[in-house]
Amino acid sequence: MTVTAACVITLKKPPTYRLAQDGKLPVWSGYGISGKDALSITAFRGLAEELEALHLGEGDALSVIGDLSLNNWVGKDGAENFGMQLIASKAEAVTAPTPKRKATSKRTPPKEAPAQDEPPFYDDPIPF
Repeated sequence: MTVTAACVITLKKPPTYRLAQDGKLPVWSGYGISGKDALSITAFRGLAEELEALHLGEGDALSVIGDLSLNNWVGKDGAENFGMQLIASKAEAVTAPTPKRKATSKRTPPKEAPAQDEPPFYDDPIPF
């Protein structure tokens, strides 16, 4: 079963790039986390080349749209494993927010009031 999905994925390993089919098919693949779910991401052809040009690494985030499927395989230990795979049809890097700088103020700090021995006297016509 395949479902079209859109998600933001944080890479947990550096992605790989290779040429398959005798060097004619660019393939980019990565492994990441979306929310609490781990999944592998694969892109082909032009999208693979675009993602490779971004020089993404562990901790970088991607916004990805593609076909999501659940795969199963038997591991070396004989146990059956399950994992999600997203074949990307569109992807772009999510830019991290730039750190906010502290505002540089040209105002001078307020001057301290002179010390007084007695509390100030207020001459108000307001009766209490």
